[in-house]
Amino acid sequence: MQPLPDSGSALPPEHAHALDIARHGESRRAVDELSARLADTADAADRQRIARTLAQLARIAEEQRDPDAGIAALELASTLVDWADLHCHRGQLLAQLGRRAEARRALDRALVLNPRYRAAAVERALLDAREGRIAEAMEALRMLARDGDVTEPSTFEQGMVHLGHADFEDAGPLLRRALHASDAWLEERLHAVQAMSERGEHGAALQILREAVTERGAYPDLHLLLGVHELQLGSIDDAIESFSQALELNPDFHTARVAFARALEASGDTRQALVQLESVLEQDSDHREARALYQRLASRRRGVRTAA
Repeated sequence: MQPLPDSGSALPPEHAHALDIARHGESRRAVDELSARLADTADAADRQRIARTLAQLARIAEEQRDPDAGIAALELASTLVDWADLHCHRGQLLAQLGRRAEARRALDRALVLNPRYRAAAVERALLDAREGRIAEAMEALRMLARDGDVTEPSTFEQGMVHLGHADFEDAGPLLRRALHASDAWLEERLHAVQAMSERGEHGAALQILREAVTERGAYPDLHLLLGVHELQLGSIDDAIESFSQALELNPDFHTARVAFARALEASGDTRQALVQLESVLEQDSDHREARALYQRLASRRRGVRTAA
C-alpha cells in the first residue's frame, strides 16, 4: 500500500511547488522547504498531507538515484505519522546503502504496524540473506509463498535459486514479483482515491475505498484509511466500525487507536476516547498526536466538570 492519503482539499500550492522542484532534480531542497512548514502546523490533517507529499518526494528521489534525499524525506515524514509504508520504503533505501541495522529497525517497525505486510516481510528476508542468514531467509520466503498467492511459481523458484547462490541483485526483483511484494491493483485504487479527494470527489473516493476493503480486508491500514474518510464525511458510526476493525487486525496500531479516539470524541464519548489515548501513551509516552489530543480532551472534561 501507498502512504495513507486523507480526504482533504486540493494539494496546497507549496506542496505542488516542492514536488515540481524535486522533479527538476532538487529533491533535498524540496524536503527542506516542507520541513520549514512543520513549525507552522499542529493540525493532524496537515501533518498527513505533508507526510504524503514527502512520500512522493522519496519516490522521485529514488527514481533519480538519490537514495539519501529519499531517506531524508521518509525520516521527516515518520516524525509526523507512523505509517507502515513509510517505514518499509525507508528500510529498502537504507538497505541499498548498506545501513543494515537501521534498515532492520525500519522494516521491523513496518511489520509491527502491519504484520501481514508482504512487501516488508520480503525485504526483511532479503536483508537477512545479505547478512549471511540465507537458509533462514529462504525458509521465511517459502512460508510467505505457502501463506499467499504465488501466480508465478517458476519465477519464485528462479529467485530462490539465485538467493541460494548469494546472487542478491538477481534474486530480489524475481522474489518481489513472485510474492506480490507490491500490490499494483491496490496502489492503482489508492492513487485514484487521492486524486478524487484532491478534486473534492469525496463520495466517489469513499466508494472505491469500500470496494478495496472488501477485496483486501486483511490490511489494517486500509481499514484506517476508510475510517478517516468516513469520519471526515460525518459517518461517525461507520468510522468507529472501520477503526475497530483495524485494531482487531493489529491491536498495536497506535495511529488507528488515536483515530478511534477522535471518532469516539465526535460521537460524544469523551471518557472512552481518553481510555484509548491512555492505552497508546502507556506504550509510547512520546506519541505526539496522542498526547496533544489527550491533553485537549482532558482539559475540556475538567472544564465541563467545573462548570457543572
